[in-house]
Order: sequence, then C-alpha cells, then structure tokens
Amino acid sequence: MREARWWTRTVFPALRWAGPVVQATEVVARLVDNAVRHGMPQYAETQTLLLRIAVNAAGDLIIDVSDLNPSFRDFDAAARGERGRGLSHVTGLGAQVTWFLHHEGPGKTVRAVLPPGPVDL
Repeated sequence: MREARWWTRTVFPALRWAGPVVQATEVVARLVDNAVRHGMPQYAETQTLLLRIAVNAAGDLIIDVSDLNPSFRDFDAAARGERGRGLSHVTGLGAQVTWFLHHEGPGKTVRAVLPPGPVDL
C-alpha cells in the first residue's frame, strides 16, 4: 500500500492536522490494505475503492475507506484482534474505528478517527 502512504503524506500539509503524521499514514495504509484484501467482491465487474481524509471542527482526523462490499462479518472481533491483525493494529495506533453502510448504492465505509496530538514527521 505504498501508494496510499505516499498520497496521505502529500495531503497532510494541506490539511494542517495537528497530529502524528507517521501514525496516521500507517492507519491509512492498513485500512486500504484491508479494503483491497477483504472489501473487493471477486464477482464484481468493477473494483472500486475510495479514500477520503478530512479534519473536523474538533481537530480530529477522519479517515474513510469505502468499498463495494456491503458486509463486514465479525467487525467487533476484528477490531479486538480476534480475526486478523489489521483493525486491531489501527486501534492500537489510537484510532477509533467504526463502519457503516452507504446511504445510496452498494458498499460500506470503514472510518478511523484519530485525535490531534504530538506532531511527528
């Protein structure tokens, strides 16, 4: 997920997020990797993944990774590390992780929220 890391590090200066960039970049890479491995239905004609990053009014970094697969079996177990290591690694980096179905069309979004904190580069 080299591309996701590169893209994220180039976007951060524009966002002016006051937080640990290296940590946030790793969160993005893990979420994108998970979406590629588990969120892309093999039967689909189109494989689509959408990455969005924003900073909310409280200064939290919002990372959304969306895919076309509407299911997320055992999300809670995955976040606890009982089903793979990706999401538990993300929570271990300090992110609050949730998921939700798209309002229109197929698919879901996995969201990680990182609070501001000491800045690293």
